[in-house]
Amino acid sequence: MPKDTKKKRKRLRVVLPIIGVVLILVIIVVSSVLYATTPTKGDPIAGYNEPKAALLVIDVQNDTTSNTAFYGDTTRFLENVNQAIAFAEENDMEILYVKNITGNNPVLQLLAGGKYKDGTVGAELADGLQIASGNIFTKSIRDSFSDKGFEDYLISKQVDTLYIVGADASACILSTAQGGINRNYNVNIISDAIITVNDTVMAQMLEQYTKDGAVVIDLAQLFNHYEIG
Repeated sequence: MPKDTKKKRKRLRVVLPIIGVVLILVIIVVSSVLYATTPTKGDPIAGYNEPKAALLVIDVQNDTTSNTAFYGDTTRFLENVNQAIAFAEENDMEILYVKNITGNNPVLQLLAGGKYKDGTVGAELADGLQIASGNIFTKSIRDSFSDKGFEDYLISKQVDTLYIVGADASACILSTAQGGINRNYNVNIISDAIITVNDTVMAQMLEQYTKDGAVVIDLAQLFNHYEIG
């Protein structure tokens, strides 16, 4: 056998396993990203006799509101979220808090920018956030409905209308809204109590919510006797 042929075969024996490992890693990463970013589907909610509304406070954690966060100054955002919580409490709405916890999955940690690690101060609900209930749920992907306890709680309280505040408008807010719409919830996004990286992305997201079937309102509309339920 010619020396060149032997060398080629030897190289192939080295290269092919490396290519195989790389392909496996690519498949794992792509699968993880799709899992983390695809809204969940579920059974349509029942037609309740006495339906209720719920306020969902999503990912308002120290890593979201701290000075190191890439959202910049989040003071006004946190104030608006607290106003929505106060209104919900006064109007007997269910109030649910959802925390993003990345765990040990390196892909999910990468998607979260290295934030929201389990057991860290950054993963805790934000300092200054009004805590009006003990209904605190965790998720590791964007859609809050990925937590079965979260979904079961809404069903147990006969909730059919959701008001959503929190972060990020282009990620967890969007996926949770889509997860709710997939289950026939009436979904409302409170536009001045959500946050994202810049105004351009925010404008795109507000259009996307409407296109998906959600209703976009602001705090003033909520306060001025916006219909609940």
